[in-house]
Amino acid sequence: MKTLRFRIEPTSEQRKAIDHEIEANRLVYNCFVTACKLFHQKNGKLPTVFDLNKLGTRFRHNWAFVSEAYSTTLNETAKRAISACEKTLGRHDKAHGMMDLEDGTVTEGGPRYPRYKNPGQFCSYAYPSCRDYAVIIGRNSKGCRKRMLRLGKVPGLLRCYNQRTRLKGDVKTCTIVREDAGTHYEYYACISYEPLPEKPREGRKEAVGVDIGISNIAALSDGTVFRGEYAYLEKEKELKKVQQKLSSLSALTEGYRKTKAVLNHIYEKIDNRRRNTTENISRYIADNYDTIAMEDLSVAQLRRIARDRWMTKRYNDVKLGELRRRIQDKAESAGCSVILVDPRGTSQTCSGCGAYVKKDLSVRVHVCPVCGLNIDRDVNAARNILARALSQNPQGSAGDPRPGFVRAEKPAV
Repeated sequence: MKTLRFRIEPTSEQRKAIDHEIEANRLVYNCFVTACKLFHQKNGKLPTVFDLNKLGTRFRHNWAFVSEAYSTTLNETAKRAISACEKTLGRHDKAHGMMDLEDGTVTEGGPRYPRYKNPGQFCSYAYPSCRDYAVIIGRNSKGCRKRMLRLGKVPGLLRCYNQRTRLKGDVKTCTIVREDAGTHYEYYACISYEPLPEKPREGRKEAVGVDIGISNIAALSDGTVFRGEYAYLEKEKELKKVQQKLSSLSALTEGYRKTKAVLNHIYEKIDNRRRNTTENISRYIADNYDTIAMEDLSVAQLRRIARDRWMTKRYNDVKLGELRRRIQDKAESAGCSVILVDPRGTSQTCSGCGAYVKKDLSVRVHVCPVCGLNIDRDVNAARNILARALSQNPQGSAGDPRPGFVRAEKPAV
């Protein structure tokens, strides 16, 4: 399943209709949370989606504001409420309580439920089927391809950006998202679709080892290195000035609103740069290699062992967990095999002779005193990752329950 996200440009009338849909679904969501809470307290379990759908039908018949919303969007909101309740109840399944310091008694607390959403927290709604919306392809006055979007209960056709990326597959749901840009709202459409099977591409190399880090975001076993781009650190001084100015202003004033918009734009630029770097690296690896070997490590554990705030900020800036996830997703979509190996000793072992060469994190070049190998530290680790993956999984993804994904066994110690 893939999702195409592109910006839409509604007119003032269309914007009012979309805002009305979001607000109606927000109110119904809060009512669904209350219904789930009462049902769970009485029966010890959550209601089904069908039960909430019947309740949503009653809302549409007896609530004038909700009756103007598109009916099937309330069904998706019901699923959203059920999912939120399952997460909170599962996350807080253990009884929480309070202790009385005077007599030492403990009063057990009950289960926790999702919080109600205020207008600033609920900013999206979904059309569950392609029958509820339509993607219309036409031609403009110059004869160029033009994509428009028609939504249920939204008058007219909506202008769409990103005309180049095509929807190749079976279209499923469409989620409309409203984002606050400070001085205005921006609207996006997220269309999920089942892509068509891709033909195997020619000209790929066989296998590659990938080592991810903060100095080099990704280093490949063939010597390719992607340097770190620290978007947040480059904008840190600018952010500090804007945040100081914002803290000196009174809320709900015109100056506060404009300064908040500037701050949102800076954060948006940072996020766009991070996403662009992640997508470019993951696409390059998935397009050029058949077998991809990576370390089976936890980015959260890496952040815990960071020596100072300098390293912690860089771990947050390069988004290593997101990069690893995107590599796996694109590799699976392209029919590649992903092998995860044990990360112990990959940086300290020489990829040329296998000797153990102790190095501190500040040492960025691997120099082996035994065989004389002199290469980048991360490239040396990538070669060790690839060798370990091929030695433990010579047949790639054979026998793995999930196609294109293998977790290599840990080497014997």
